[in-house]
Amino acid sequence: MSFLSAIAVISLVVMFPVLLSLRKTGVPGVASFGAACALTALAASVSLAAGVSPIWLHTVVGATLMVAACLMTLKGFREFLGRRPLGAWPMAIILTCLVMVLMFFTYGVDSLSARVSTGAGLAGLICLLIGANIVRRWPKERAITPYMLFCCVAAFAVAILQALRVATVTAGFDTFGNMAEQQIWTTAVLAARLLIMPLFFLGIILMLHGWMIASLRHMIAHDDLTGALSRRAFMAQFERMFSAASASRRQTAFMLLDLDRFKQINDLHGHAGGDAALAHFTKTVRETLAGRGILGRLGGEEFGIALSNIGRLEAAEIAEAICAAVRTAPARAVKGTSIPLTVSIGIAMADPGGSLADVMTEADMALYESKAMGRDRLSIAGSLHVASAASARALAGAAAQMRAAAAVAVGSSQSLSSTG
Repeated sequence: MSFLSAIAVISLVVMFPVLLSLRKTGVPGVASFGAACALTALAASVSLAAGVSPIWLHTVVGATLMVAACLMTLKGFREFLGRRPLGAWPMAIILTCLVMVLMFFTYGVDSLSARVSTGAGLAGLICLLIGANIVRRWPKERAITPYMLFCCVAAFAVAILQALRVATVTAGFDTFGNMAEQQIWTTAVLAARLLIMPLFFLGIILMLHGWMIASLRHMIAHDDLTGALSRRAFMAQFERMFSAASASRRQTAFMLLDLDRFKQINDLHGHAGGDAALAHFTKTVRETLAGRGILGRLGGEEFGIALSNIGRLEAAEIAEAICAAVRTAPARAVKGTSIPLTVSIGIAMADPGGSLADVMTEADMALYESKAMGRDRLSIAGSLHVASAASARALAGAAAQMRAAAAVAVGSSQSLSSTG
């Protein structure tokens, strides 16, 4: 067994720098997991030296280190799962009481079964709480589900092995006489107890790495400010949705949304106000959609929505609901100022066998119609005549040119007055 103890110690010592290297990554609970790994390695080292060390070292110090490691592991999982972590004082009180009890059953009343029941029983109870915390607060991110399952099984396995240790020492080996020979049983339980902790921390490391990878993927696929899908991620999902809908001969709706007069919002409330308006707008649209489609930020104040298996009338109803929700829910600037918002929406229906680029172009034309007709409204591609659509786009372009010319004129007059 000393060989297995050495393997356990070496494994834990190797894992500790890995956990230490993750401290600057912002992964929740990593500092507690690192401390737990170091304490477990120390406890295993004390157990390895049980034959040549004083009795107090492996009976009091070893058990206390193991319980402290379990407490730090519980603290790490509560931090990782977003729960309130264990405080320093409760852990100090638990460890102090444990040391006093172990000292009493070592030097006051020499009782091996009492020492094992106290140390191993408390460690098993804490591991049982770890497993229960994982089950109750299972994370929604599917990328780390296998690792969380591994950690949950490992926590319950540690609790079971510690309980078996207590039962074996307290009741004697005769209880298990029908199951296996004493030597085989003792060797199997001891080997499992030595190797389960390195496996437990291996699962924790994999879980933390899985969380980091999932977080990086989320950051790449989502816009930092609004939380909507990035343009690349939105287009990838829209393509998959469009292909699946075409294969099953279903319609797909694409909406192009543009926040009205966003430049004026930036001019009046500053860029902080513009950021607040974009974030609030995205939140309002997402709540109105209620999971019926995908939302992405295509650039600036322009957003896209893709909906599968939907008809023209239902798409118009959703767009109208978005217009109404944005209109009735103004954003708040940093200083608490109300920022009224409206949105113009262009809708295009993609029939099976059509082109994704054509759908987006049609939605862009419909958006021009909404802008030219006064904003704060929706337009559906194909609902007006081609000439009407062309004139709407021409009006929108002329309006943009007039605004640009006015800006140039204002700039020229200001420079003349300053030189004069």
